[in-house]
Amino acid sequence: MSYELKITFLNNIDANDKSHSGKTLIDHLIGVHDILKEWDCPQYLQDAGLFHSVYGTTVFKHQSTNDRDAVKELIGEQAEDLVWKFCSLNLPRYQDITSQFDGQIKDDLILLDKANSLEQSGRKRKLAPMMDWKEAYDV
Repeated sequence: MSYELKITFLNNIDANDKSHSGKTLIDHLIGVHDILKEWDCPQYLQDAGLFHSVYGTTVFKHQSTNDRDAVKELIGEQAEDLVWKFCSLNLPRYQDITSQFDGQIKDDLILLDKANSLEQSGRKRKLAPMMDWKEAYDV
Protein backbone atom coordinates (compact mmCIF):
# COMPACT_ATOMS: atom_id res chain seq x y z
CA MET A 1 0.00 0.00 0.00
CA SER A 2 1.09 3.55 -0.60
CA TYR A 3 2.41 5.82 2.13
CA GLU A 4 -0.54 8.17 1.51
CA LEU A 5 -3.07 5.39 2.20
CA LYS A 6 -1.27 4.56 5.44
CA ILE A 7 -1.37 8.21 6.53
CA THR A 8 -5.06 8.41 5.58
CA PHE A 9 -5.77 5.38 7.77
CA LEU A 10 -3.91 6.97 10.68
CA ASN A 11 -5.87 10.21 10.21
CA ASN A 12 -9.12 8.23 10.09
CA ILE A 13 -8.36 6.71 13.51
CA ASP A 14 -7.70 10.24 14.82
CA ALA A 15 -3.94 9.88 15.24
CA ASN A 16 -3.75 13.55 14.25
CA ASP A 17 -5.93 14.49 17.26
CA LYS A 18 -4.31 12.34 19.96
CA SER A 19 -1.64 13.88 22.16
CA HIS A 20 1.62 11.94 22.44
CA SER A 21 4.77 13.16 24.19
CA GLY A 22 4.21 16.83 23.51
CA LYS A 23 2.85 16.61 19.95
CA THR A 24 0.28 14.53 18.13
CA LEU A 25 0.45 10.78 17.77
CA ILE A 26 0.75 11.06 14.00
CA ASP A 27 3.75 13.39 14.33
CA HIS A 28 5.43 10.82 16.56
CA LEU A 29 4.58 7.90 14.27
CA ILE A 30 5.90 9.72 11.20
CA GLY A 31 9.02 10.71 13.13
CA VAL A 32 9.78 7.09 14.07
CA HIS A 33 9.12 5.99 10.48
CA ASP A 34 11.47 8.67 9.16
CA ILE A 35 14.28 7.66 11.51
CA LEU A 36 14.00 4.04 10.39
CA LYS A 37 13.98 5.19 6.77
CA GLU A 38 17.15 7.27 7.37
CA TRP A 39 18.76 4.13 8.79
CA ASP A 40 17.90 2.29 5.52
CA CYS A 41 15.76 -0.24 7.36
CA PRO A 42 13.61 -2.54 5.25
CA GLN A 43 10.16 -1.28 4.27
CA TYR A 44 8.36 -3.63 6.68
CA LEU A 45 10.31 -2.12 9.59
CA GLN A 46 9.61 1.43 8.41
CA ASP A 47 5.91 0.51 8.25
CA ALA A 48 6.09 -0.97 11.75
CA GLY A 49 7.56 2.35 12.89
CA LEU A 50 4.67 4.23 11.29
CA PHE A 51 2.13 2.11 13.20
CA HIS A 52 4.16 1.05 16.26
CA SER A 53 1.75 2.26 18.96
CA VAL A 54 -1.67 2.17 17.28
CA TYR A 55 -2.79 -0.65 19.60
CA GLY A 56 -1.68 1.30 22.65
CA THR A 57 1.37 0.41 24.74
CA THR A 58 2.09 -0.17 28.39
CA VAL A 59 2.89 3.57 28.59
CA PHE A 60 0.63 5.04 25.89
CA LYS A 61 -2.67 3.60 27.09
CA HIS A 62 -4.92 5.05 24.40
CA GLN A 63 -5.74 2.38 21.84
CA SER A 64 -6.24 3.94 18.41
CA THR A 65 -7.49 0.77 16.77
CA ASN A 66 -7.92 -2.90 17.50
CA ASP A 67 -8.52 -3.88 13.86
CA ARG A 68 -5.48 -6.06 13.26
CA ASP A 69 -6.80 -7.20 9.89
CA ALA A 70 -7.02 -3.63 8.59
CA VAL A 71 -3.49 -2.90 9.80
CA LYS A 72 -2.18 -6.14 8.23
CA GLU A 73 -3.79 -5.18 4.94
CA LEU A 74 -2.03 -1.81 4.99
CA ILE A 75 1.45 -2.74 6.22
CA GLY A 76 1.67 -6.51 5.81
CA GLU A 77 1.77 -9.38 8.26
CA GLN A 78 5.45 -9.07 9.20
CA ALA A 79 5.18 -5.37 10.08
CA GLU A 80 1.88 -5.82 11.91
CA ASP A 81 3.32 -8.66 13.98
CA LEU A 82 6.14 -6.34 15.10
CA VAL A 83 3.60 -3.64 15.98
CA TRP A 84 1.53 -6.11 18.01
CA LYS A 85 4.59 -7.33 19.89
CA PHE A 86 5.94 -3.80 20.46
CA CYS A 87 2.63 -2.68 21.94
CA SER A 88 2.79 -5.44 24.56
CA LEU A 89 6.34 -4.72 25.78
CA ASN A 90 6.95 -3.54 29.31
CA LEU A 91 9.49 -0.88 30.22
CA PRO A 92 12.40 -0.99 29.97
CA ARG A 93 11.62 -2.40 26.54
CA TYR A 94 15.18 -3.45 25.74
CA GLN A 95 15.20 -5.88 28.66
CA ASP A 96 11.77 -7.19 27.73
CA ILE A 97 12.84 -7.66 24.09
CA THR A 98 16.09 -9.46 24.88
CA SER A 99 14.40 -11.78 27.38
CA GLN A 100 11.48 -12.74 25.11
CA PHE A 101 12.73 -12.78 21.52
CA ASP A 102 15.54 -14.13 19.35
CA GLY A 103 16.82 -13.63 15.84
CA GLN A 104 15.38 -11.13 13.39
CA ILE A 105 12.33 -10.27 15.50
CA LYS A 106 14.62 -9.34 18.39
CA ASP A 107 16.83 -7.22 16.12
CA ASP A 108 13.80 -5.50 14.56
CA LEU A 109 12.20 -4.72 17.92
CA ILE A 110 15.48 -3.30 19.25
CA LEU A 111 15.73 -0.97 16.23
CA LEU A 112 12.09 0.02 16.59
CA ASP A 113 12.60 0.78 20.28
CA LYS A 114 15.74 2.82 19.56
CA ALA A 115 13.96 4.85 16.87
CA ASN A 116 11.00 5.42 19.19
CA SER A 117 13.26 6.64 22.01
CA LEU A 118 15.37 8.76 19.69
CA GLU A 119 12.32 10.45 18.19
CA GLN A 120 10.98 11.33 21.62
CA SER A 121 14.30 12.45 23.08
CA GLY A 122 15.07 14.56 20.01
CA ARG A 123 11.71 16.28 20.32
CA LYS A 124 12.18 16.88 24.03
CA ARG A 125 15.49 18.59 23.32
CA LYS A 126 13.75 20.83 20.82
CA LEU A 127 11.01 21.65 23.32
CA ALA A 128 13.44 22.31 26.17
CA PRO A 129 16.79 23.51 24.82
CA MET A 130 19.86 22.55 26.77
CA MET A 131 21.44 25.16 29.01
CA ASP A 132 24.70 26.67 27.95
CA TRP A 133 27.79 26.47 30.14
CA LYS A 134 27.18 29.82 31.84
CA GLU A 135 23.56 28.95 32.74
CA ALA A 136 24.52 25.52 34.04
CA TYR A 137 27.22 26.82 36.36
CA ASP A 138 25.60 30.15 37.20
CA VAL A 139 28.60 32.09 35.92
